[in-house]
Amino acid sequence: MDNICEQIVVKSRTGSDRIKAVLIILGMAVLSAALLFLAFITGFLVFLLVAIAGVVGGIYLLNGIEVEYEYIVTNNELDIDKIIGRRSRKRMITVDLSQAEDLCVYNAENEPEADATVFATTGLEKDAYYLFVQHSDYGKVGIIFNPNVRTREAMIREFPYALRTRLSENIDNKNTDSENNDNKNTDGEDR
Repeated sequence: MDNICEQIVVKSRTGSDRIKAVLIILGMAVLSAALLFLAFITGFLVFLLVAIAGVVGGIYLLNGIEVEYEYIVTNNELDIDKIIGRRSRKRMITVDLSQAEDLCVYNAENEPEADATVFATTGLEKDAYYLFVQHSDYGKVGIIFNPNVRTREAMIREFPYALRTRLSENIDNKNTDSENNDNKNTDGEDR
């Protein structure tokens, strides 16, 4: 049976993205106002056409600030694409999940070593994961991304047996711990 899963995540806007957007809008407004003023004073319609082209170019640049990442699991491969402005797509990396070494929750303070790192995350640390995998061209690659439960399950199906077993034990231990916590009342006694 084929193992196929796709997920798109949207990168949240950072402060620098907001500054770029404001500068683009201001530049577009100033350029258009100046060209419209010149068009009315001189009577040349060329200035009006350049002002319209400036507005269209500004809108194009504003759309380019939007970034999305698509995670595609196809059998034992994970492809990560970067989509810019919903108009251009670039393949960031393709990895063989049977070469995976670890999948863990991402923590910026305790970042493990890797030969290459791929950032394909929303920009929020809270749901980010770190996947370590051996890559034929880049060596040990660390991928920081935000897979949902369905995508993680599709990836784990293709991991090596030892890693798959270790991850399922960790999940089972977490489930047991949460069940034990649910069975305690506020006094800490079992129900």
